[in-house]
Amino acid sequence: MNNILLNNTPLLLLNQLLSILYIATTYLYGIHFFKDHRGAKQFKQPFLILTVLTHIVYLALLTSTEGYRISYSTLNLMSMVGFTLTTTYLFTEFTTKSDKTGFFVISFAAGAQLISSILTSQVQTSGTTFSGVGIGIHLLATVFGFSAIAIAGLYSILYLLLFRQIQQNRFELFFQRLPNLEVLEKLTMHAVSLGFLFLTITIFAGIFEQKASGEAITFFEPKLVTLIIIWLLYGTGIIVKPIIGWDIKHMAYLIIFLFLFVTVLIVFMTFFSPTFHGLTK
Repeated sequence: MNNILLNNTPLLLLNQLLSILYIATTYLYGIHFFKDHRGAKQFKQPFLILTVLTHIVYLALLTSTEGYRISYSTLNLMSMVGFTLTTTYLFTEFTTKSDKTGFFVISFAAGAQLISSILTSQVQTSGTTFSGVGIGIHLLATVFGFSAIAIAGLYSILYLLLFRQIQQNRFELFFQRLPNLEVLEKLTMHAVSLGFLFLTITIFAGIFEQKASGEAITFFEPKLVTLIIIWLLYGTGIIVKPIIGWDIKHMAYLIIFLFLFVTVLIVFMTFFSPTFHGLTK
């Protein structure tokens, strides 16, 4: 069986170590959030940094097998989404000095990486890789766009949970540990704006690359149509809120729906479609 992990012992060990680090980091952030454990508070950030550094080495070794060209597969995309989520959160934690939402972001990133790690060790290596500036921008924008969608969805869920506790005068765990509603609203809309920006880059970079390669652009490809619909919904959300005064509570339901829809779509393609496009080079 031609499997990239089974044929590369260092990469296989690194893959397993990365999964263990994601599980350990998620556990530390979780026990600190729910139990306010002092030991977890002390070690969770060092574990997060170690996880990010290990993920960088893993991606570098993974792409080196193809001459540092990444395979444009759903499994690799999931790993990169996990990496960008974790890296983005780490930067946020350093700059804002707030670690209240770490468990929720990192647990989702860990889930994406674990699925990628498990399935990568079971599937045959694909020879399909991509190079070029246009496709590189397209791929990176896709990863960051999906990461922004995930973060916006997670923050929207937290916003609604906190809003409901306040509305019911139940000043419990979420009220005590999460940032206030105003901060969560700003974080959510910031993630939505980034998601719209990166999805815009994804669409136009993909079109540019196809034109540059002389290939026909198929506007009615299901995956492209789905991407455009998500892009339009995000754009509408950004415009509607300031124009008609649609509050964040109603926006949150739309953002959560898009988050769940994209998550299900990625998982579906992971099991039934080896790549996001039928394109080969």
